[in-house]
Amino acid sequence: MSARMSFSAWRRDYQSREACVALPATRGTGSPASIQSAFTLIEVLLALALLAALLMAINQFVFSITEAWAKNQDRFIFVQHTRAVTRHLDELLQTAAAGARGRTPAAGAPAGAEVRSPEGGTVDLLAFDLPVGDRLLTWPATPLPEVQCALAWREGDGLVLYYKSRLEEDFADANPRLAVLSPFATALAYDYYDAQTDTWSTEDTLQKDSAGNYEAPRRLRIKFKRKDQEYEETITLPVITEGLPGY
Repeated sequence: MSARMSFSAWRRDYQSREACVALPATRGTGSPASIQSAFTLIEVLLALALLAALLMAINQFVFSITEAWAKNQDRFIFVQHTRAVTRHLDELLQTAAAGARGRTPAAGAPAGAEVRSPEGGTVDLLAFDLPVGDRLLTWPATPLPEVQCALAWREGDGLVLYYKSRLEEDFADANPRLAVLSPFATALAYDYYDAQTDTWSTEDTLQKDSAGNYEAPRRLRIKFKRKDQEYEETITLPVITEGLPGY
């Protein structure tokens, strides 16, 4: 009898063990699955430290980019200004040359001339004609065509244009108007090429030959300065050449 009871007890104990092994582990407190899936305090602190280091690196990178952009922004704007001025002036000279190609002689093309200044008197400047004027030229009434312009540099004003329309009644007697192209221009010079010696020279004033005629410069050289920034631009003057008529 006791042997039979001990066998029954052993059988119940064996079945209970099998049931414990067969049941899956639950996600309760203290269960094996709960202990294996949780983060330890060291892992949490390590993750926070890595995240903080990553945010600090990103912040430093953005700050360095912003600082570099702020340093170069002023120079970038200044260079853009100098290029815009020279590009617009080059367009004016090309427009004058294009309008003069249909005339004989090529009147109105960029060339040295003795022109009147706004204060009175005459000066030697590079003069040219604009058939329809330009948006930078202001008028007391309706804008006028057939505008004679002269490029000059003035102390305190920078690079300027003297202009007056040939249609005005007082064209021959009145002083021209003035339009500022750039207040940052500090000098205007002319590049000449000597074909005999194959050399270039830069002059501050327009040159004349032995007969007293103006020599045609090949390039304009304009210097700009703002604070500690200096920049120089050159403009190649258009050349009027003779060609076959268009008929």
